[in-house]
Amino acid sequence: MPDVPNAVERRSQRKAAELVVTLVIEGEEADHLANAIDMSQHGLRLQTDVTLATGQRVGLLLSDTPNYVISARVVWLGRADSEQAGEAGLEFIKPLAAPV
Repeated sequence: MPDVPNAVERRSQRKAAELVVTLVIEGEEADHLANAIDMSQHGLRLQTDVTLATGQRVGLLLSDTPNYVISARVVWLGRADSEQAGEAGLEFIKPLAAPV
C-alpha cells in the first residue's frame, strides 16, 4: 500500500470527483488524459495509464477550467499489485483558492 495519508491527517476534505484531467508532462509532446477520483483544495487522486514517478512535477488542466494549468507534484503511486494500481496522488504546488 502506498504511503497515503488517512482522513485525519489530511489538510482539507476530499470530495468524490468525476472529472477528466489532462496531464501536461514537461518534455513530452503529447498531453495525457486521466480521470480524477477525488479532489480537495490541496490535491487530487487520479487514475491514469501514464507512468509517473514520486516527486515528479506535472501540469493539470481540469475539464471545467481548460485554459488554466495547475502545477502539481506526484506524492504517491498505487502499487501494481493492489486495488490502487494505476492511481496516483498529486499535491497542488499552490492550493486552490477555495475549498472544493
